[in-house]
Parts: sequence; structure tokens; C-alpha cells
Amino acid sequence: MDSRRLITAAVLTVAALGLVGCDPNDPSGNGSGGSSAAAAAPQASAPAAGAAQPAPAGASSKAPTVDPGGDPGENCATPKLPAGHKIVQPVAQPKQDTMLAKATTFACDPNDGHWEATGSAARYLFAPHAKAELTNGAAGYTSVAVGELWNHIGDCLDGGQNVKPPQTCSSHPVYDITQGADGKITEIKEIWHS
Repeated sequence: MDSRRLITAAVLTVAALGLVGCDPNDPSGNGSGGSSAAAAAPQASAPAAGAAQPAPAGASSKAPTVDPGGDPGENCATPKLPAGHKIVQPVAQPKQDTMLAKATTFACDPNDGHWEATGSAARYLFAPHAKAELTNGAAGYTSVAVGELWNHIGDCLDGGQNVKPPQTCSSHPVYDITQGADGKITEIKEIWHS
């Protein structure tokens, strides 16, 4: 059994053991699972194993920061993004330093949630020395040239047949972007969701 299937099996097993689920009829996205004290605890309580990531340099350590690609926690609440980050879903392969993408909102699903595109596409420009990372599925990330990321976005939008391992296409193709003061993308990171 490869590591991705093993990790998926472990996650499904933990979910089956009673982690709080999401109520699809709950528009707040906070889930309604059980009425345990842990589910009713405030957001600042200790998160589920693997949910919290250390705060980035310069960020406040008062509230836990959640990796936008990570586990949103037991109550399926929207992950808190680090300051200056935004999750977007490209609608076309970027070209000539421009990406068309839609804003996203967080939605619950059986895997604790995902980012979902909303509204009309907006135009995003890339800074000259933008940093890019692609996911290797559940195994981690690889730093790549921005042009390689653009090709990856296009390949995934075209069905993923041209994507070469270890990269894969996420079932919800979204990206965490950081923008500079001029609004241009300075960092972009693919978010994995199986």
C-alpha cells in the first residue's frame, strides 16, 4: 500500500471514530456534530492533532494559525489564514504574468472541508521574483519556477493527463497567494485536497 493510501486510510479511520462532522444545512460552516464540550469550546482552544501550525515569523502567537491546506479542526470551522494570505481558484492557465482566478469560501465536506470558488474571476498579476510551490499530494511541497506552476495550473485545468509525478492535481484546485503592497502576487502555493 503506498503512503498516500495509507495516510488516506488513517484519516478516514480517525473520522469514523467520531470526530465532529459538518452539517450541510448549517450556512455558518461551523458544523453541528455532537454536543461535546470539545465541540462547544471556543476557537482558541487546543486544535485537533495536526491542525495548528506554528505562527509565521512576525505573526501573533496568541491564536493558533492554521495552514490553509491543513485540517480545519474538529468543528469544520473556516481555517484562519495568516495575515496577507488569500485562497483563490484559477480559471485559466496563467500567462504573461497574469492569472485569472475566483475568490473562495470554505465549505464543509466529509474530509473536514475545502475551499470553493465563488463569484467572477479577477485578474492577478505576478511580481517579477514571485516564489511558487506545488504539492506532492499528501507528501509535501516542492519549490518550482513560476512558469512551471503556470503550466501545472493549465495541465490540471485540462484534466491532469500531462502532470508528471510527484506532482498531482488536487480535487479542489486552489492556491494560497500572498500579495505585495502593489497587489502583485509575491508567493503562491498549491493547496492539496484529495
